Amino acid sequence: MNNIACFTGHRPQSLFGFKPNTEGNKKLLWKLKYIIEDHIENKGVDTFITGMALGIDMWSARIVFKVKEKYPHIKLIAAVPCKNQHNKWIEESKKEWQMIIDKCDEVHYVTNEEYTRWCMQKRNEWMVDNSQYVIAVWNGGKGGTGNCVDYAKKLNKEITYLNPNDIKKEMEK
Repeated sequence: MNNIACFTGHRPQSLFGFKPNTEGNKKLLWKLKYIIEDHIENKGVDTFITGMALGIDMWSARIVFKVKEKYPHIKLIAAVPCKNQHNKWIEESKKEWQMIIDKCDEVHYVTNEEYTRWCMQKRNEWMVDNSQYVIAVWNGGKGGTGNCVDYAKKLNKEITYLNPNDIKKEMEK
């Protein structure tokens, strides 16, 4: 467990939109790539866990796949919160979800139930319980990411923060 990091972060509507190639999202994801590489090089992380939600979860998975070209020893685990997680998504997002699942080194279903309000929190707890490090793309607000950060703090996990609001401020200069 000492070499595992998990991601927590916002959905696209709380970032810079649904496309990863908007100016704000590109800046954010470059910074996230730097954080991932720093965890590999300076903390010895060799395994990452993604929660497979839209936004940071799936984008971080894609970054890990890209970083694997430079660090082929690293692994990615998908922590899927429930059956049919992606059922109500648009077709493009469903295809991306499946592509990520297919490329992961391991897929862990946290529950065997259909979607419930608590399954995302159970997934977050499983990811934190199974990680030494948490990479949080978080604006400091309440919600699922905030709950995940609070849980990680209770367990004294080392948390690296990337605040999307800092990117907004940079872009306004």
